[in-house]
Amino acid sequence: MTSFARRVEPLAPGQIYDTNSIFLAALVERAACEVVRLGIAKDDPHTIQSALDRACSEKVDLIVTTAGVSVGAHDYVRAVIESNGLIKFWRVNMRPGKPIAFGRYHDIPLIGLAGNPVSAFVGFLVFIQPVLQKLSGTATTFPHTVQAVTVHPIESDGRQSYLRAIINRKGDGFEAVLTGHQGSGNLYSLVQANALLIVPPGVKSLPAGVTLTAWLLDDDR
Repeated sequence: MTSFARRVEPLAPGQIYDTNSIFLAALVERAACEVVRLGIAKDDPHTIQSALDRACSEKVDLIVTTAGVSVGAHDYVRAVIESNGLIKFWRVNMRPGKPIAFGRYHDIPLIGLAGNPVSAFVGFLVFIQPVLQKLSGTATTFPHTVQAVTVHPIESDGRQSYLRAIINRKGDGFEAVLTGHQGSGNLYSLVQANALLIVPPGVKSLPAGVTLTAWLLDDDR
């Protein structure tokens, strides 16, 4: 067994801890693909362009970014892509992860994920994982899903929602319990979950006892 410890430095004003690059790199490696890390780019068009140009010089097959594709005053990634390529679509009707971008930067396919960690995680599973399988020529594996009965009422906002949940066996079937607050920045609720409970689009509320599809994150359960 290999173990390590790392001292966490206090955050300076305006800083946050980097979680996205760590788990995204791990997910890419789990898909048997090589990771080329570009580092953290400041909220500055020239810095962002420099990082993306480096990806081109590395001759990567796919560029993945996280954050900077929404509508904030300092979200420059989409503009940089459009000035050196094109955006095929931007934003999807899902929760979390609505601000996602797909296009090409100089002739290299690019997917821009949202910046909140749970949004980036769900966006990777829904959009990037199948792309990596396609690009690598491996067999496409569809998510392992089960039908689970909700234990509590569920509220949504009408978008197709991927809610963090714990799926347990109940008799001959499964039951689903949400892991708490579903905010897209709540990593703790994601760590607790072993599945994403899928609420269909157009649904805003559901009573307890409804059967929904659950996308298992841990196939051992």
